[in-house]
Amino acid sequence: MKNPKWHRTEIILALELYFDSNRGSIDAKNPKIIELSEVLNALPLFMDRPDTEKFRNPNGVSLKLSNFLAIDPTHNGRGMSSYSKLDKEIFEEFVDDKRRLKEMANHIKQSIKTL
Repeated sequence: MKNPKWHRTEIILALELYFDSNRGSIDAKNPKIIELSEVLNALPLFMDRPDTEKFRNPNGVSLKLSNFLAIDPTHNGRGMSSYSKLDKEIFEEFVDDKRRLKEMANHIKQSIKTL
């Protein structure tokens, strides 16, 4: 059974990391990607996770960020072209409003801490 599609909340968190100037490489070994994986797994969005080892693991997070490379017109490369319609919508919503993206991501992270 496949893992559920990414939720808007998760994509916002991933996009915030994508735009982080200190992000580092898009690689499953990157500590920031590992940290985001842990944050995504702490979200109470999906109670029934068919594959708990692969659910939003660092490999999946790095693939999601690679999807943004394919959408980003400033990126001189390819990226992963298997991005979703929601990935593109959220990218376009925040590409010119990174301050609001950061605020929303911070709000999501704070809400996890209160659970």
